[in-house]
Amino acid sequence: MRARESERTAKEEVPAAAWPAGVTIRPFFQPILDLTSGLPLGYEVLSRGTPPFEMPEELFRHARETGHLWDLECACRTAALLEIASLPPARRQTRFFLNVSPQVLSDPRFAQGFTLDLLRELGIDQDLLVIEITENESVLDFGRFEELVRHYADQGFRIALDDFGSGHSSLVVLLRSLPHFIKLDQAVVRDVHRIPYKQQLVRALVAFSASVGTKLIAEGVETWQELGALLRLGIRYAQGFLFAHPEPEPLPVPRAILDRLARAGRSVERWPADPDENLAALVSPCVTMETGAVNVEEIDHLFRHTPEADHVVLLRDRRPVGLVPRVYFYAKTAGPFGYPVFQRKPADVLAKRNPLAVEERTRVTTLYKLAMGRSAEDLYDPVLVVDTDGSLVGTVTIRQLIQRSTELEIQWATGANPLTGLPGNTMIRRWIREALEMPRFAIVYADLDRFKEYNDGYGFLCGDEMIRGTARLLAQGMQKLPVGAQLGHLGGDDFILVCDGWIDEPALAEICRDFDRMRGDFFDPPDRDRGYFLAHDRRHQAVEVPLVTLSLAVVDSRSLALHAELDPARLARLAAALKAAAKAQAERERRSAFVVDYTLAPVAGR
Repeated sequence: MRARESERTAKEEVPAAAWPAGVTIRPFFQPILDLTSGLPLGYEVLSRGTPPFEMPEELFRHARETGHLWDLECACRTAALLEIASLPPARRQTRFFLNVSPQVLSDPRFAQGFTLDLLRELGIDQDLLVIEITENESVLDFGRFEELVRHYADQGFRIALDDFGSGHSSLVVLLRSLPHFIKLDQAVVRDVHRIPYKQQLVRALVAFSASVGTKLIAEGVETWQELGALLRLGIRYAQGFLFAHPEPEPLPVPRAILDRLARAGRSVERWPADPDENLAALVSPCVTMETGAVNVEEIDHLFRHTPEADHVVLLRDRRPVGLVPRVYFYAKTAGPFGYPVFQRKPADVLAKRNPLAVEERTRVTTLYKLAMGRSAEDLYDPVLVVDTDGSLVGTVTIRQLIQRSTELEIQWATGANPLTGLPGNTMIRRWIREALEMPRFAIVYADLDRFKEYNDGYGFLCGDEMIRGTARLLAQGMQKLPVGAQLGHLGGDDFILVCDGWIDEPALAEICRDFDRMRGDFFDPPDRDRGYFLAHDRRHQAVEVPLVTLSLAVVDSRSLALHAELDPARLARLAAALKAAAKAQAERERRSAFVVDYTLAPVAGR
């Protein structure tokens, strides 16, 4: 009874709004999903009215026109807090995003009616409330705005910037608010799978948000095509009608949607771990026509009136069946005096059959080899890019492909380890960040045991040869790992393999056996036969040292609780403990060993 009285008293202390008279404000909840797990990151609390203001657009427009924006936002916030407070305790343990305009945030009445004491009375944890700053109103005093945002962040509230990319002074508001969440406006999300310019913008924002520790949320996702593009561009959180419409209570996402989301996630698991290798960013829309529906004269008319059109792709049921490059077209239709001669025949007759077409997940470097391997007649034709269903996505020109391949070569050369030519720390850090965003990943830390003694005893030239030999062996071992695995050289005798998928233990065992067979090539026959070599300890006394072995420490997404705070530093600490366990095992058995940790135990052995 006392609990009910306390709850009723707390609710009575929530300030009531004087407007809109006769209109009931009803809170609705729409989930914001973590796309890697399918679990809600939280719920945005939206408001709906009663006739004649059922829709929020009409409600808020009327409030602005009549000068009652404060009253309306107060009523919405009051209704939201009361509804959240009425939820069972277990269902309150998620984030709730509450919309607040800059104008209302700076009003002294906001602080008076939104206090920690009030939230404690209602049983709401302020750490789970996100003040979502809308951009429908301009910020007039940035100094005061920044002060208020910091005040609420210091109290434990989270800050989100809504509709980023469409409102007033978005970049300035971003820099002043330093939000925990950035919500990408639906105008950017809409048709992102069709518009390369938007894709480049999203990629840049994904990189920016990762570098400053802010979560980027895509708003207004409505189609699976948009979601697929967002996943490939690195978006982890999303909200929209595709997943759920706003409901009067925070409901779980339907199982059918979660199942399809899981399939969408698996479909991008084999995308290049390095976003710079992603072909999707190069794809451009192109002119298309349905095969059989156009003739040669119509193609000529299109080329003459669309000078920027370099080629036409002929489709059948959205799938490409032919390519008509401009230069090829006029070469084939040229008359005896150089003027084009046309016949009223289907355009298919002049189309190139079976042009080079690749899936958009293809690596830039792989496509470059395929494109340059074509015949001289086809060498400069654009490459057709299709999705997993074979439907046309767009085309990539050879100029784009050469330019990007050159950039990647320079990037690779400047970051490569000079001894092995493998990517170094800069690329490796990027791979790990990308892997941590995937639903499945595995990271293998590899190093040589007793390499220092070998290097001292046999000399650095032999040591360098063993390092290069290990690099070659690991590169060959990648064939046993998930497609898309990346191999890097951390320095010295330390290597790393980053895989967008899980690794079978037999593959690891085979890599270890291959190394033990190979290592004999780097020892003198007497040492190899004895199973040890002589080295000097710190007191310069000769000691027997077992042959060099390879230790593999494997951390994968089954080992770690995937959450937003997971970072490369935590991975490195766990890997260090696993490497110690692998080295201890290799020492005992005098052969190469691996350790895979499926728990959070500090040390795991086999």
